[in-house]
Amino acid sequence: MVSIAGSLGIVLLSIFGSGLAGLPISVPPLPPHPIIERAAPDACLVYVSLAGLAVPATDSKNLTERMLAGEEIQEFLAAFAAQARWIAVSASPERQRALAETVIAVAEVLLTRPLALAVEQFTPPTPQGPPTIVASVVIHAGDRIDSLELAMNSLADIVLADAPAELRPVSIPGSTCRQVATPVGPLSWGPLVSAELKGTYVMTLGPDAFQSLMARLGKGKRSVPAWKGDLEKRIPVARRSTLTYVDARAVMQTVRELPAPDQDKVEAFLDASGLSGLVTLGAVSGMTTEGVSGALWLGFDGTPTGLFAAPASGIGTKQLRRIPSDAIMAQTWSLDLSAMLATVLDIVSAVEPQAAAEFRENLAQFRAAAGFDIDTQVLKTLGPDWTLFATQSPGGMLPGIGIIAGVRDRDLLATIHKVLLTRLRAATANGDVQLAVREIPYRKQTLFCLEIATDEFVFPIEPTWCLTDDSLIVTISPQFMKTQLACDPEDDGLGGLPEVQQAVHAGEPSFVATVDSAWSVGSFCSLYEVVSPFVRGLLRKEGIEIDLPQLPALSAVSPFLRTNVTVIRHEGDGILMETTGTIPLVGGGGMVVSPSSSAPVLLSLLLPAVQSAREAANRAAMMNNFRQVTIAMLLSTEASGRLPSQAICDDEGKPLLSWRVAMLPYLGEDELFKEFRLDEPWDSEHNQKLVGRMPSVFSSPDAKAEDTRNGLTTVQLITGSGTVFATPSEGLSIDEVQDGTSHTVALVEALPERAVPWAKPADIAFDPEQPVAGVGNPRRQGGLFIVGFLDGHVQTLTADIPADTFKAIVTPSGGEAVELP
Repeated sequence: MVSIAGSLGIVLLSIFGSGLAGLPISVPPLPPHPIIERAAPDACLVYVSLAGLAVPATDSKNLTERMLAGEEIQEFLAAFAAQARWIAVSASPERQRALAETVIAVAEVLLTRPLALAVEQFTPPTPQGPPTIVASVVIHAGDRIDSLELAMNSLADIVLADAPAELRPVSIPGSTCRQVATPVGPLSWGPLVSAELKGTYVMTLGPDAFQSLMARLGKGKRSVPAWKGDLEKRIPVARRSTLTYVDARAVMQTVRELPAPDQDKVEAFLDASGLSGLVTLGAVSGMTTEGVSGALWLGFDGTPTGLFAAPASGIGTKQLRRIPSDAIMAQTWSLDLSAMLATVLDIVSAVEPQAAAEFRENLAQFRAAAGFDIDTQVLKTLGPDWTLFATQSPGGMLPGIGIIAGVRDRDLLATIHKVLLTRLRAATANGDVQLAVREIPYRKQTLFCLEIATDEFVFPIEPTWCLTDDSLIVTISPQFMKTQLACDPEDDGLGGLPEVQQAVHAGEPSFVATVDSAWSVGSFCSLYEVVSPFVRGLLRKEGIEIDLPQLPALSAVSPFLRTNVTVIRHEGDGILMETTGTIPLVGGGGMVVSPSSSAPVLLSLLLPAVQSAREAANRAAMMNNFRQVTIAMLLSTEASGRLPSQAICDDEGKPLLSWRVAMLPYLGEDELFKEFRLDEPWDSEHNQKLVGRMPSVFSSPDAKAEDTRNGLTTVQLITGSGTVFATPSEGLSIDEVQDGTSHTVALVEALPERAVPWAKPADIAFDPEQPVAGVGNPRRQGGLFIVGFLDGHVQTLTADIPADTFKAIVTPSGGEAVELP
């Protein structure tokens, strides 16, 4: 009984910290029970199964099980469970204490014996009637069946004591179970007495729920339901403790059917966020060879999209090397702040367009007041790699905390940093709070240290930051910054820990988080020792005398400690989050009670995918730019009777200005067009001044801010012999496009390194031997690039398009038959 009561204590703690994926609350688990396995229906909305608690074995190879079997641990958990029971009963009013005792007795069986709960059907209530529910619970109580039956009957008698006659329980013919009518169908409960099902207790709710469950339990060789088999295959575990399944597609449909005044906004949110593609939510937890594990699976209809789309790259050696191997907690993930802003705005726009418009207006007002754009000149310069970590201070004071962000455009960020630094110093020169920024040179870097003070107080912490060639580093102190900058770049850091190597061996995950179990357990013990006297004092004032159990010695726990690791991995049709470790109550990233990890894990489920969401928005914006330009070309063709020429040329046919300048009147840029001197080259003293005023249709949303400022564009033609734009000074007639305008390319997206000043008569020169040379966008996932056709339609092509296919669509009279996706 000590092991069961002690394990119940850890179960109760687990419930408050677990969640859906959760801790393995059956620790250690009993072997799979055939009756519980047969209880799973072929189709259901929700299913939860618990393996039940086994007695921990002292000779187990599993570290967690050996720890739980220790004498001191068992004594502590037994005392904790006893105190929890006593508090629950004594805190209840005297007339309800019998009910409290009964509920506790039932709960103890439910949480320590094999159990399966299934919700097969649910339809929301309507004005015409109540909801429809079909659900069942199966418990294999074993030798505790009699006590469970007694407790359940007592509970029913208490609850139904004042019920009218028509709501009194009746016996089910041919069974020892009882049944009572409810508005949603019959509620049945009781033990099963057949030889094969002896020791089993069932509860069902809804029409035909009891008969359906009996049919399943009566099939001795019933096959495993497909959804359950898929989940077990997806998340294998040596000794399963819990399994949870949710048919997310059906749940989403139920949400859609609920009466709501803003149902269209619900639909818009589901679509914009990517939630509409979620079809399965599953979780499996249990014991590994060494410790415990818990995994959560988000399954999608095809590749996850929106907030859930996979990031462009995973967590590799570079990110893990940034983190000291002695970190007490660490997380590294992808977080594109600009993409996050864009995605949030996209979702808000879909649900509340006015709110999104107001937010954009606020951003514009900030830009006007501050003199720089917070998105393009700050957020876009950062990311996508982010790392957060903490190390234990040798002196036992504050831990060393560090944040590292990747940097895309170091020069632009450095410029904005200087502006912000100047304004910070000016704003606080005469204020009540004095902010001083010291600059300390160290190893060819500059450390910026913020001193905060008032007339009466000096803030004891000096936040420090440093902008290196590829990172922005922020630490809690100058000394800790120096420690990070002095690290050996060849040191494997956190990536050298065996637990981390094992967790990431299957490939680069989207997120990695670790928690040092020794630090977590030590922190918990210190907190417990400090809080216990305070709790006892408060309870004593309320007339409750309680003696909280004493903690076991650390030596009863420390030999079994291993680093807890959480990884999130994007797969082709879903997202898998897995935590491994040896201490059930220490999370690697939010699966349990670790407050330092829970929020970033939820964030990592969404924000690593924000990069892809932003990429989709960028791609859509670029395609819109192409459409506007191709429409302008069509208008020009209609006005002149010929396709635009490659350039604006002088009388001798020498190119002076790009075709892009010639398109300005058809793009609503008449005033800018009139400012150009068409008889001068693009880089003349006069025309050169206009290059910085490039119209937005020629810019690329994912281009570097510096390129956009300099008027560089990747919106280009394919020029040269055999192409539509073979002659600089004269365009073809439509009749000369024998392959058809819908099969002949007008515009292409050039490689970023092939960007040219938009007014310059420069485009991609066609090479028949390498037709795709110079075309593409490696910044975009999958290498997709955009092309515009002479008939005005726009589409994306893949980077691996066959050379012959691309050659066929850029030549106007080749006569090739081409089928594009």
